[in-house]
Amino acid sequence: MKTVLFNPFKKYQENYLFILGLAATLLGSYLGYFFNVRYDGVLDVHFANNTTSWQPALDNLSNIAVLTILLLALGMYMNRKTRFIDILNITLISRIPFYSIPFFNVGGTMERINSEFLNTLLSEQIPDFSTLPLNSVLTLGIFALISLLFIIWSISLLFNGFKIATNAKSTVHIILFFSSIIIAEILSKLLITNLINS
Repeated sequence: MKTVLFNPFKKYQENYLFILGLAATLLGSYLGYFFNVRYDGVLDVHFANNTTSWQPALDNLSNIAVLTILLLALGMYMNRKTRFIDILNITLISRIPFYSIPFFNVGGTMERINSEFLNTLLSEQIPDFSTLPLNSVLTLGIFALISLLFIIWSISLLFNGFKIATNAKSTVHIILFFSSIIIAEILSKLLITNLINS
């Protein structure tokens, strides 16, 4: 079970991983539209007031493209035998944890809580968060914890898959990998903000 959750690249063939990753991306994009969620960065998921049918799909496409290009370039630098399909698969599979997050917004729950916090934050020079309903605070705390676990899970999938695809072992390789994730986050954020949202 641990292998399936954190390193499915050891167990499953590339065709299966690609089909699973593509199906998950399509489902995640639909859930994003249905529950008003934007995937506006490689490691970001945000709740929106409303989304058009194409925005979550375009978010996902941008994130996958940026991450795949950067990791493929790094993989080719480390090992010339790195294959595009392997990098694409690890990128697709690594995004699956994020596709559970839209369910937090059933009935607009997270949108409402975000509005409550934002209104409290902007209402006074020194915000008084004690006026917020306890259930909203607890829900936000649980959401923050689960979101952090999903980010860690996603990065674990990326890292385990990248090690297999490139045979990365050295400390320098690991540092370059995590640097690439940070760069991908910045680039995807800029791309989505400046092109898709314009």
